[in-house]
Amino acid sequence: METRFGDWPVVTLIADGESSGAVRDAILDMLRAALERGRPFAAALDLTATADTEEDIADRADRDPRLGEHAKAVKEMRAALASQCRGLAFVGGERAPAADAASRFWGCPVIQLERFEDAVSWARESLR
Repeated sequence: METRFGDWPVVTLIADGESSGAVRDAILDMLRAALERGRPFAAALDLTATADTEEDIADRADRDPRLGEHAKAVKEMRAALASQCRGLAFVGGERAPAADAASRFWGCPVIQLERFEDAVSWARESLR
């Protein structure tokens, strides 16, 4: 997993063979660190290389006890995300959240794109 803050206020996260749970943990850590800066930001998240298959994700969706913990953590930071996060751009097909429901869940604009480069560009544009 690689999280980069070097291009602040654009933050990037790239999954590289990690499980869905590890990816969710990394996303939450990244969001907390970005929110601690107290300034607007946007993020591009590449989930294409997670270790889980689509079948793994569907099978585990109903049984992963940490899903509730992750959802609670997002709910607790939703107001801060609404005020500071200018957008989350996800790449990863079925591994990325659906944009319409995701915007309500995260509290900030969410888009799903096919290429990571496009996600980074969108994140930059969302800050203007």
